[in-house]
Amino acid sequence: MGNKIKFRAIWNVAISEFIKWITNPRIIIAGVLIVFIRSFAVLPMLEQADKYGEPLNILEPFIAVGNSGMLALFLPLVFLLLISDFPIMGGNTLFFIYRTGKLNWFLGQIVFIIISIFAYIGTVLISCMFMSKGVFSTQWSNSITKFNAAFPDEAGGFVSKLLPSNLYNQIPIINAVIGTILLIAMYLLTLALILCIMKMLYLRAAGLFSALTVIVLGAASCSLKIRVMWIFPTANTLMWLHYEEILREPITPVGNSFLYFLILIVVLIIANLFVLRNLQFINIEQDGI
Repeated sequence: MGNKIKFRAIWNVAISEFIKWITNPRIIIAGVLIVFIRSFAVLPMLEQADKYGEPLNILEPFIAVGNSGMLALFLPLVFLLLISDFPIMGGNTLFFIYRTGKLNWFLGQIVFIIISIFAYIGTVLISCMFMSKGVFSTQWSNSITKFNAAFPDEAGGFVSKLLPSNLYNQIPIINAVIGTILLIAMYLLTLALILCIMKMLYLRAAGLFSALTVIVLGAASCSLKIRVMWIFPTANTLMWLHYEEILREPITPVGNSFLYFLILIVVLIIANLFVLRNLQFINIEQDGI
């Protein structure tokens, strides 16, 4: 099983895995998530927009979802359920490995998971845009930014917690969308790499437990707003946590969070490659599933 990189082989592995992933009945969980997002985030925002008398920006519901403390728990958790058997090490895995080599098989798995991550985030983004019934603009909507001033008795309500002023006072909306997409993608890739290294060690249950622990502890530390939260991916994913409500000076530069994820991902990929190098696909059918 050679180590020569073959891009076509990598792509074939990735596409094969992606087709299996989207045709797995488990994918229905993503639909359940969309229904939950509509009830939890989109409908309250639409009600506020109707009360103010102006439509939402179609990008605002997605930004709210990507920066919600509650959904910071559900978004990665649902993705974890969708990729809980990643990487699949059974069935025709040996066929791929003998044809492509271990390295190309592994790189194909990474390409697959990246495609899956952006398909997952893209589904959430498009669903939020479709459900928002709003208009596209490069500016935050008045129904978000001016609602508290127009209705001071309702200031600090539920929608204000979904889209806090830390976001719309400090970050242009396009930057908020791009930053939210990229940070969530890096978070999900981190979880996938944890699953991958543990799966190649034939410790699938331990991998799921480790990833779940990262999600839960990260969400809990964010809700408590304790300094240790920056150790976990969750705080580094939520853009509004990086900024003060009024002052322009960031609490922690967003660039630090990108660097945090970059270092974490590189370390995990190196660790995966080390395990891969020493991996013997013996009894894969019995132990790898």
